[in-house]
Amino acid sequence: MSDNKRIAKNTIFLYFRMILIMGVSLFTSRVILDKLGVVDYGLYNVVGGVVGMLSFLNGTLSNGTSRFLTYELGADNKEKLQKTFSTAFYTHLLLSVIILLIMETGGMWFLFNKLNVPADRLEACVWVFQLSILTTIISITQVPYSAIIMAHEHMSIYAYVSIFEAVAKLIVCYLIAIADSDRLIIYAILIFLVQMIVALYYRYYCSSHFVESKLSCNFDRGIFKSMMTFSGWNIMANLTETLKHQGVLVLINMFFSPVIVAAQAIANQVITAMMQFVNNFRTAINPQIIKLYAVGDKDASKRLTLSTTVYCFDLVLLLGLPALFVMDELLHLWLVDVPEYAVVFTQFMVVGQIVGTFSAAFYVPMLAANKIKSNSIAAVFFGIGQFVVLYVLLKLGFDVMWVQYLYLFMVVVFALIVKPYILYKEIDYTLKELLACYWSCSKVLLLSLTFSIPAGLYLSDDIAGSILKIIVTGSCVLLSSYLFLDQVSKQKLLHFVKGKIKKR
Repeated sequence: MSDNKRIAKNTIFLYFRMILIMGVSLFTSRVILDKLGVVDYGLYNVVGGVVGMLSFLNGTLSNGTSRFLTYELGADNKEKLQKTFSTAFYTHLLLSVIILLIMETGGMWFLFNKLNVPADRLEACVWVFQLSILTTIISITQVPYSAIIMAHEHMSIYAYVSIFEAVAKLIVCYLIAIADSDRLIIYAILIFLVQMIVALYYRYYCSSHFVESKLSCNFDRGIFKSMMTFSGWNIMANLTETLKHQGVLVLINMFFSPVIVAAQAIANQVITAMMQFVNNFRTAINPQIIKLYAVGDKDASKRLTLSTTVYCFDLVLLLGLPALFVMDELLHLWLVDVPEYAVVFTQFMVVGQIVGTFSAAFYVPMLAANKIKSNSIAAVFFGIGQFVVLYVLLKLGFDVMWVQYLYLFMVVVFALIVKPYILYKEIDYTLKELLACYWSCSKVLLLSLTFSIPAGLYLSDDIAGSILKIIVTGSCVLLSSYLFLDQVSKQKLLHFVKGKIKKR
């Protein structure tokens, strides 16, 4: 199978998975928020967020494991591939033990002494905390198995498992709705059970299809050292992401009510659903970028990175721009009870994700080249700096909206200045290439805004007006994207559309 066909096939499977999960997630979130209530929903997210603050360690090794497995598979080194998998598993097992110890000591202290938890909900929060720890341990030891599936590009398995997850979450919703006892505790238990079943199936699938996934006592110190050296820098980048999400939830809880936490959690969920469209495309593309680099075709890897960055930006804009103008209507249509600040929080984060497209896309070539030191140093500076500054501002009594102001400022600087500078200095991307990429995206953005802003401002806010806003703004993005495509891409797209029309 050619690389282009493989990318297309994997993208289709991943989008099927995404649409299914997103649809079910949005429905179940509505039910869970209604049945748990805003306070318990906020508590579930913030308590889980305490455990999630250590997820950057898992994310660190996850990126490293995926990179090394994909690299060895691309180089067709089967013996080293098997050694890499076993070494990665035992490394993650050790990490899970470390996190368990930290959470059962420092984490429990933080829960009882620092979080803003109503006295009558403390027992339920302890249950949530313990089950979050168990879920995290399962996720950590699952990483090598997910990475080897990605490396082999068996994306269809994710679509199949998603069917089970969708059905399971619907069952969870039903059980929560009819439950007579503490719904927060029951919800935490059921979600844990679903995640455990999924993890066990992935392990069964890997052991049945990939020889290298069968564990042995083959722990290679050289591979471990390479992973740790790689992850030592990568850990900083992942710390940034953790502080921007779980860390912010904890800070909001420390200074404001669980209702505000719920607003931020809802904004995070909307953004997660939106970015699944782009992330699934990246998931199908990224192995090809790394494999091209592994076989020495660096120019092809570079071209694929830059072209897909433009496509990813257009896709995020297609989703984000209409959402900005109808966010209030969308959230009220989706949720029974929309928490205060949920709308404006989500709007700020949508803008941040549009800009952050470049940050995510430009990280992959750094990963392929194993040159992430500078990125990681910059990430820790911005991430910890944002966290500390935000803590000081909230401590001084500043409004909660400063959470979003600071977030957007950091995203803009990091994505538009820091990341491209690193590519230019360390991975031989030319200034001309980077500016061309930015200019391609800017043209689409400016033309889309020119026609979308009047529609967004002057059309009515009722159902008919909202639908019209989505159609107009979405059409503007699509038309702008098409107009600025290169001739080869235009011809391919027209040929594809004509072929579909003829078939019909």
